[in-house]
Amino acid sequence: MDLQRRLDALLSADGPQSVNSCGQMTPVARYFTDLRIMATLILASWPEASPYAATPALAQAIGREAEQRLRDSRRRTSAASKRPYGISSLFAPLESSLTTGAVLGIAEQLLDARDKRWTRLAVGPLLRATLALNKDAFQDLVSLPGASMALHEVFGVVMEAPPPEIPIRGPRNG
Repeated sequence: MDLQRRLDALLSADGPQSVNSCGQMTPVARYFTDLRIMATLILASWPEASPYAATPALAQAIGREAEQRLRDSRRRTSAASKRPYGISSLFAPLESSLTTGAVLGIAEQLLDARDKRWTRLAVGPLLRATLALNKDAFQDLVSLPGASMALHEVFGVVMEAPPPEIPIRGPRNG
């Protein structure tokens, strides 16, 4: 309900003109596009985004929805298509209010970062997992019109940079 109140406040006639997205103030309309893109990314990369779920029960609900949408997307893809696993079924509105709230909660959390560096670190694995599924189809996701410049910058940096190396600790003295 808190999430719904925050979103309602953004949409109200006396609401703010801009809101933080990826560490940068952006017009509210662009924020809602960012929210929709991020929600799609969460579903497409699931279970990569599961650590951001508020509870294990919400993570399970999102997991079921993500699996169903991926199956639907595969089923709808014709054998002749060169772009399987398009984002259309992932981009469609969610049917369950529980899952919608859970996904939007994660999306809001990821967009609410105070700097782009944190957002890049959080979104990088999600974007890479999504692009690994089918780079051509999901390339559209990162270039959708209407998104904030901050989100475009985050996606651009993530796509240009190789995945970060995870340092491995070894013995200190050889």
